[in-house]
Amino acid sequence: MNTSASSSNDPEETNESAPHRYIPFRNFESLIDQQMRAAEAAGAFEQLPGAGKPLDLHDDDYVPEEMRVGFRLLKGNGYTPSWIDLQKQVRASREQFSHWLAQLRQCWPHLKPHERAAWQQEYAQRLRDLNREITNYNLTAPPVVGQMALLQAEDFDA
Repeated sequence: MNTSASSSNDPEETNESAPHRYIPFRNFESLIDQQMRAAEAAGAFEQLPGAGKPLDLHDDDYVPEEMRVGFRLLKGNGYTPSWIDLQKQVRASREQFSHWLAQLRQCWPHLKPHERAAWQQEYAQRLRDLNREITNYNLTAPPVVGQMALLQAEDFDA
């Protein structure tokens, strides 16, 4: 304990029993604050990409909160998680399948029975391939982003 004659109630005065020195908030400036201020004064933030544009904060609504920072870093550097690439691939495959199916429906009434059988086999194979892609995505994507439903076979003769 300090037994000096000058007994002051100044909180900044060191005390042997206190592990930390009190620093008034108005005088506190962290090293990061100092570096940010110096960089700003040097003009380091003036020519950044997207300067003056609003931030797009809604592009990751379906990404879990704890993963957003990581995904933004990956995305900002040109990388995406594999499940996002799979999702894009599945959507493109679904679109292609949908166009192919629309064409098949147009020509279906004019096909002969043996032609219909061949097209039904191709339809079944394309459906299996697309459902395999969807299953692969569902097994890869985080559960919180949701799963894609498998497609069900249609009956063309009905």
